[in-house]
Amino acid sequence: MWNFIRKSFKRELLVSFVAVALLPLILSCIFLIQMFKVKLERDYQKKDLEQAAVMEEKLTTLFQTIDDVTLHLSKEPEIAASIRESGNRGRSAVYAKLYEETASLREMAQFDLYSEEGICLYSTGAGMFHTQLPVYWGILKVAEAHPDEMTVRREKEYSGSSNILLRAARPVLDSEDSSVGYVLVSINGSNFEKILGGTYGSQDGICILNNFWEPVYSTGTAVREEIGTVLRRRLMAGEAVDEPFHNNSVYISEIGRTGLYSVFLRPKVFTADTTKSMYSVLIVMTAASLMLCAAVAAKMSNHLSRPIQSLNEAMHEVQSGNLEARVHSTRNDEFGQLSESFNTMASELKTYMEMQVSQQKKLNEVQIAMMQAQLNPHFLYNTLDTMKWVAKANHIPEIATLAAKLAKILRTSISNAQFITLKEELELVDCYAEIQKIRFQGKFCFDYELPEELAGCVVPKLVVQPIVENAMIHGLKDCEEGHILVRACSKEGRLFIEVMDDGCGISDEVLNHLNNRGAGAGVPEEGGEEALLRLGHIGFYNVDTIIRLHYGAEYGLSVCRPEGGGTKVTIMIPVRQGEELCDA
Repeated sequence: MWNFIRKSFKRELLVSFVAVALLPLILSCIFLIQMFKVKLERDYQKKDLEQAAVMEEKLTTLFQTIDDVTLHLSKEPEIAASIRESGNRGRSAVYAKLYEETASLREMAQFDLYSEEGICLYSTGAGMFHTQLPVYWGILKVAEAHPDEMTVRREKEYSGSSNILLRAARPVLDSEDSSVGYVLVSINGSNFEKILGGTYGSQDGICILNNFWEPVYSTGTAVREEIGTVLRRRLMAGEAVDEPFHNNSVYISEIGRTGLYSVFLRPKVFTADTTKSMYSVLIVMTAASLMLCAAVAAKMSNHLSRPIQSLNEAMHEVQSGNLEARVHSTRNDEFGQLSESFNTMASELKTYMEMQVSQQKKLNEVQIAMMQAQLNPHFLYNTLDTMKWVAKANHIPEIATLAAKLAKILRTSISNAQFITLKEELELVDCYAEIQKIRFQGKFCFDYELPEELAGCVVPKLVVQPIVENAMIHGLKDCEEGHILVRACSKEGRLFIEVMDDGCGISDEVLNHLNNRGAGAGVPEEGGEEALLRLGHIGFYNVDTIIRLHYGAEYGLSVCRPEGGGTKVTIMIPVRQGEELCDA
């Protein structure tokens, strides 16, 4: 998939735009959901803790008040005396005292006074008179064993007390601190509803547990969740008892010194369904954003990639040989500059190719002209070879020498090779000089100096001979004796071949024409060939043209007048050995 995307700049832009647009959106939404969730849960947890604290405070206050009342009743001498007499003494005074002490608590609990035998003698409730509780086990037994504190126990299935959920007891002591009876407090379900009214909502749950984590009272969601069983199982397993369960937060508090625990259940603000709904909204928003981003990104990627596509198509056309291909762009940005640069490059490439074709055409024309000047060299070479053997047969050495030297020159000129070594070139020039010596009856001498390290350098064939010929015809004109010297040297990767004569020298006009390829003095460079032909230096022009076409405009011929007189023509070409030979 990634390789498929990377094969197209347009697809890369499209994916990049969509990623840049969607990733921040998705990450931001997830971050906001989590932050909102944490913030809301924290706020609700604070409210839940406050509400649980209110409930715990109500229960703690209630049981503290009950503890104070039972303590006061357990130490009343009048109550102790009446209980010892089985309630037959001072009943009215005892009831008055009982009702007075429990005035603020009677709506939330029932207060009874039991005899030492467990018989109810006094009660703030109805139907409790003469009911009996066991004294050998249960709450009365525990209360007698702990006379200094109030005993609180969950109510069992005692006869006639099925509606009572919780009881608290304290022994009644006489003046000698001996137990003569019991103060018993009973709380039923309706009492707990009055006590806890206003501290919880319809979705909440409240449970009161004893010290064995058994439920004493449950209401709301705590009933169906069986909170006591769950918490006791957690406690037995060593797990945290206040961990949320069934999408409810759990808050547990100890109620004073009663050994009881209050449990407050509040539904979690963020349930799994709520979180799922929020992420569903996020998915819908992401899908909508994806479609919108894809549309915008597709348009933007088309806008940005269109210049690249146009440039790519134009480059393929140029690669196929269509140098007229151009990129048409009206943009002013970097893409527009790139298109303009490509158009400039294509135009310059076309100009360069046309120049190369023109140079090759000129080179071909020069070579054709030189070949035409050979006057059917094959026939001439064969004729000269015949003349050489006839001259030898008739003992005429001069004619044999002329024929042999000229045949060697012609043999090289008609060969297919365009380049020969500098040594071979100078040997041809030497042959030419030998022929001319016979012609001019030895009026000049010819020498050449060739360093051994330059003998293998390759040069275009027959480039030195026209210059030597020019020196003989023009340089040694009107001279009885003359000397022509050809010398080769190299410097900084360039080969210099100097042709020097000690003749009459050269005029400024001709010197200027030669160094400017026939241009100057009102003659343009394009007409230089005609000007040099008129001056009799067409060989100079041809050699200079061949060198420039082969090696470039920085190479060629130059002419100067040495201080000692005469003329010096310098041929400058790059140093190339035989392995660097290039076809023209």
